[in-house]
Amino acid sequence: MKRIINVPTIRDDNSGYEQILSIASEITNAPKKHFDFDFSHCSKLEHNGVVILGALARFVDYQNTRTNRTIANMFNTTTLSSAGVMFRVDTMNSLILQQLQTNNFLSHFSSSYHSGYPKGDYIGYREHNSNMDDDNIANHLGNEWLSSEKLSISPKLKPYIVSRIFEIFMNAYGHGTSIQPIEKLGVYSCGQYDKKEKKLNLSVLDFGLGIVKNVRNYLENDSMDSLEAFNWALLRGNSTGTDNQGIEMPRGLGLDLLKEFIRLNKGELRIYSNDVFAVCGEEGMWKVTKCKKPFLGTFVSIKINCDDDHYCFASEASPSSSSYF
Repeated sequence: MKRIINVPTIRDDNSGYEQILSIASEITNAPKKHFDFDFSHCSKLEHNGVVILGALARFVDYQNTRTNRTIANMFNTTTLSSAGVMFRVDTMNSLILQQLQTNNFLSHFSSSYHSGYPKGDYIGYREHNSNMDDDNIANHLGNEWLSSEKLSISPKLKPYIVSRIFEIFMNAYGHGTSIQPIEKLGVYSCGQYDKKEKKLNLSVLDFGLGIVKNVRNYLENDSMDSLEAFNWALLRGNSTGTDNQGIEMPRGLGLDLLKEFIRLNKGELRIYSNDVFAVCGEEGMWKVTKCKKPFLGTFVSIKINCDDDHYCFASEASPSSSSYF
């Protein structure tokens, strides 16, 4: 059975997240179909839309592995496909097509669109398998994504910021891929840097049990309210267990320092998991509510303003320092 998905314009705002999460909900609830993604009505597709579309393609692919499809027979000059999914390139405007080539999205689904990133030196769409390459991810975050050309951060503070963002990947592996129903699915991410708006974004997702279900399992309380469970996970020191190597390592969300950085920077941090949505902005407080459309797994998105301020610890601050911890 074929289902046509009309991809709307997806921006980095509330409406954009609601629309792409609605598509994700529809597909993950009934994945054993063939989906054609039509971009005729899409004038812009930001990082949040890119990462979910790529992850959904893999999700549908693995859900349909019992069928005898071959990806090679599904490609033509105007259509990109993954088993169970087709990205209709012929419906993309030139800007969308260029963007999905530049951020390396299309190269994951067809060798015809390989952009030549042998070492992954780019900010864009990435797929991380179940064996996480710690060094490569950390290097990418510190040297490519959050480079000194984009934002001025002291050498002492920067490793702490990068490590907290790295923890998002660790949480995805520890809470997500190691226990997700489909073992072959990993973690998906998409970075984006808007030079004109001077905004830096990163979205990371997995199709694991999700934060609420993990907390309920850890506390052995299946009836625990989802908002209560999510708020429990946000509290400093709370953790739901170990990493995917079986070593006793805490796996809380660990977002306190990152939340403070977001407050000073006037950025934004979003988390969607199960039926709960949490957002933290320049006020530095979490707002936790129910999702309009539940998300299977966990989806985290960060927005940083690449302003002219210099960020450092209070102990490093000079009279000319703009923002410090």
